[in-house]
Amino acid sequence: MKDTYVEFFSEEALENVMCLLQYKPARVVYLGYKVTMVTRKMKSLINFARLMSPDTVLEFIEVQRDSLDSCIASLSDVADRYPEAYYELTGGGEMLLIAFGFLSASRKLKTLRIDPYTGLEVNMLPGEKPTQHKDNLKISVKENIILHGGQLTRQTGNYSTWSFTSDFKEDIRIIWDIARKLEHRWNKYCSVIEDVIKSYPCDETGYYILPKSALGEAGTLLGKLNGVGMLKDFSQDNKRIRFRFKSTSIKNIVTKTGNILELHVYEVASRAPEVFTDQIIGAMIDWNGDKSEEEKQIYASDYEKYMHSTYDTINEIDVVLMRCSAPIFISCKSGKAGSNALHELETVTRRFGGKYASKALAMAMPLESSQSGSSFFRERAKEMHIWVIDNIYHMTDEQLLNRLIKLQP
Repeated sequence: MKDTYVEFFSEEALENVMCLLQYKPARVVYLGYKVTMVTRKMKSLINFARLMSPDTVLEFIEVQRDSLDSCIASLSDVADRYPEAYYELTGGGEMLLIAFGFLSASRKLKTLRIDPYTGLEVNMLPGEKPTQHKDNLKISVKENIILHGGQLTRQTGNYSTWSFTSDFKEDIRIIWDIARKLEHRWNKYCSVIEDVIKSYPCDETGYYILPKSALGEAGTLLGKLNGVGMLKDFSQDNKRIRFRFKSTSIKNIVTKTGNILELHVYEVASRAPEVFTDQIIGAMIDWNGDKSEEEKQIYASDYEKYMHSTYDTINEIDVVLMRCSAPIFISCKSGKAGSNALHELETVTRRFGGKYASKALAMAMPLESSQSGSSFFRERAKEMHIWVIDNIYHMTDEQLLNRLIKLQP
């Protein structure tokens, strides 16, 4: 383990932790401007370091943004105190980098750069030829959210709703096959079943007796589900359908229209663990997760200003994938998607992923058939660097997986 690394504090949170992830050193010294090295970002970084490398000491040094002499003096002091330190050159402002160039001309400073997206590390030691190697530096979705000042709540799908056993993944594939054949009727039928179940709740054993007159055509979906083993104790006569759901998870799929698309995207992505190193479905993100309840009352985040919402903002992102240390935020729409969906996805991604994050809108139907002004919508998404993956009902699993793998910021 190398003892000390020096980082030039960056607005991009991921750029501040590459040495921490790679080497878990005894100390990391951060030099930055006051405008960049704000308390909120430092607290998030400290929380992340406690989680990932609890024995590492973090030291923060503020330098004057418009003073080259101040930057040189601060760097000289660090070089004197830590003569064997390594300097990581990914982040930092221009003045600090100019000062570093000036200082390195007269002092033999050890430098390196680790690309946050690819994990490629380039080492430049005094008197030696530069070397490079690539590592798969990984962080989880939970760790990424903490790094950016948030927190996944207990309502997040992986924690509260779904248990991804091999049997349940097979159930997802079976139900998706039904949904893709029904297309727009899937949403219609699920909505009807949801309403009827509310009006005719099950008994204490989970047994439903539903009138066919209330179900209408949606009753055919229950028949299809029974045919593939998703219902138990199924029977029907001229007036009623009786059954139990195979599990609570199956009930949750059938009674909320968008769940099957989210689960399908998640399940397909899970087939490539060498690409997507972590994943979360139904990510409930507390924007002020690094704050006490008292602090939450007096702090308004950028998103809250944008949305004119409450001070304790919580957002749900349908699927979040990690490609090593870079997140991918995916919003899933089984029906229409308005412009607000693009803005919310953009805002959440900017806050919790920065420039290294990818973002995508996954749509079950073709955009042109489900969206008025589809050309404008697609162009607007392109301007916001949001990938649109539409017509998933007509994609093979392999085609969807390839589209997900190709997602880039």
